Amino acid sequence: MRKVIIAVIVITVCIGGYLGWDWYDKTKRQALEPSITLYYWTDAQGNKHYSDTPPPEGAQLIHKEKGYKYIKTPLIVTIKHKTAEIYKKTKNKLFGKKKNKK
Repeated sequence: MRKVIIAVIVITVCIGGYLGWDWYDKTKRQALEPSITLYYWTDAQGNKHYSDTPPPEGAQLIHKEKGYKYIKTPLIVTIKHKTAEIYKKTKNKLFGKKKNKK
């Protein structure tokens, strides 16, 4: 019995450590990616364009910014959203939506 309790504690600590590291890595370590440059411009017809390639000749109101790398949502946030979604579905199935009587 003692070995089972120790194994459960070790597994829990490892999962918690991984979720903490994953959250830190994907939220705190975001930095500008120097290789990504975003361009915003308006063409001659007045249409706005967003791209990672330089605008063509004749573009107006050109803005150039360094961009962020795409970083996936941390696993703990994904788990939270899925849990909330399951809770809402279960709550609606069990209790239904109450109608206001006036």
